[in-house]
Amino acid sequence: MLPIGRPVPSQQADWRHALVCLVTLAHVPVLLAACLAASSLSTDRRLAGVAGLLPAMGLLAVAVGPFQQRARSLAATGALLCCSLVLVGLFPQHPELHAHLFVVVALVALYQDWAVLGLAVLTAVAQQGMLRLVLDEAQLGPHAGIWALVRALFVLAEAAILAVFWHAHEEAKAGEELLQAALWEGQASVRARLEETERIRTDLIGTVSHEFRTPLTGIRGAALTLLKRGDRLDESGRKQLLQAVLDQQERLSRLLENMLTAARATAADPSAIAEVHAVAAEVVMLAGAARPHSPRIAMVVEPGLVARIDRHALHQVLANLVDNAQQYGEPGAVPLVAGGRDGNEIWVAVSNEGGPLDATAAWYLFEPFTQGDPGPTRAHEGLGMGLYVVRRLVEVHGGSVTVRADSGWVTVEVRLTAAHVPVVPHPQAPTALPIR
Repeated sequence: MLPIGRPVPSQQADWRHALVCLVTLAHVPVLLAACLAASSLSTDRRLAGVAGLLPAMGLLAVAVGPFQQRARSLAATGALLCCSLVLVGLFPQHPELHAHLFVVVALVALYQDWAVLGLAVLTAVAQQGMLRLVLDEAQLGPHAGIWALVRALFVLAEAAILAVFWHAHEEAKAGEELLQAALWEGQASVRARLEETERIRTDLIGTVSHEFRTPLTGIRGAALTLLKRGDRLDESGRKQLLQAVLDQQERLSRLLENMLTAARATAADPSAIAEVHAVAAEVVMLAGAARPHSPRIAMVVEPGLVARIDRHALHQVLANLVDNAQQYGEPGAVPLVAGGRDGNEIWVAVSNEGGPLDATAAWYLFEPFTQGDPGPTRAHEGLGMGLYVVRRLVEVHGGSVTVRADSGWVTVEVRLTAAHVPVVPHPQAPTALPIR
């Protein structure tokens, strides 16, 4: 596979071009001195050598001028090739000087440009034919044509080897860029996770310090009242204080349960299943017992639905959604728990009648420590973990959660994968034998 020849970074291209120009510039005084000092050269040969350096110096001037990178690279390559032609033309009887062409081809390969490398290779190959036409056999030596062909093949082989190394360099560079991009992406991900962790930690400290201190203060106050003044209270007063202690204890238990569930919800048992109707009926019954003065919860769930989720997880999902509907619904409104099957999915929706709610803003309620009314004087207490636990448990079991608000109703819908439970024939209903 050939290298692409993509542009070299500007900083590397500058020093590579400067190197080629310096090497070319060093050739000019050396070749001029050779033309003047070599006693074996004829006058015509000397003049031809000096004349051959004139285009080299002109191209070198273009190479250091304010031109585009490719134009300067081609000019520097042309100047270096002119110097090589002058060197071989001055001393044709020394075949070892033809090795200068190989150095030129290797040097201009630093540009990693197909146009520049192609110019060098074609010029080097053509030079062998030009010398054979200009100089006679006495000057070039015996078998000059064969040696010219061999040198041309060597130049082509060198170009092929350079192309292979060039391709290997590009592959290594591409791999390095991929690794660097992956490293940057990983660093960005880690940095985002650290920032998110720090935000959650700060929210946890602030929220837990308030949400746990409030019920603990209530429990302590009720206990001190019973301890110091219990004998002065009537039976109704003592029951109210004991009920307050139980309510605050229940609140603490719910907060702790949600936090522990969110921390443990990292993997699910793929074989776990739950009967949706039975779990929903249990949640509705317990929610009604916990809030006896609230309206009864309506339930319309299709019997026989089996979802791929742990029964305890489904119970907590529905319990959190029902509790949220009771707590934030309009006073006197009846929450609704509905469920059915849609293809290979089972859906369960909990709806409550409430005020206007933007669906986009509502989705943020499923983030940890997020509440619809975050102010210190909010009407409802809570840690902001209930809906987050719902999302975590459902997503861990391969499901999804959506929220929508329509016509004054807010609905949270949970979708889970349906479990195909084989129907086992009843043992008391044997298969009838055919009559013969």
